[in-house]
Amino acid sequence: MNTHDELGEYLADLGLWGVEIAPHPTDAARLRHRPAFLPTALREGIETQRVTILTLLANGYTHADADAVYVYNERLGIADGLGMATHSGSTAWLIAVAESISRGCDKAT
Repeated sequence: MNTHDELGEYLADLGLWGVEIAPHPTDAARLRHRPAFLPTALREGIETQRVTILTLLANGYTHADADAVYVYNERLGIADGLGMATHSGSTAWLIAVAESISRGCDKAT
């Protein structure tokens, strides 16, 4: 499994658990998450994927593949239409990014 696949699966898991993530307000090298308690695998994943997630949160998510971009925008549009938060780090954003990454990885293989 490549790094993008792992990241996509992990972000989807966070989204399915209803997690929100954000850069820590006093330590830019750390992430904070809500809820505070997470299963061990999710907590460990935050450390494993920390740098990549911080980069996504700081720089925004983009993908070169047109289908992946469409999936990302569609998922966020649906969530927005349902009144869900769609800002970077929100549950809806995590799922949109995960599905977009997955779509892009499917094309690459």
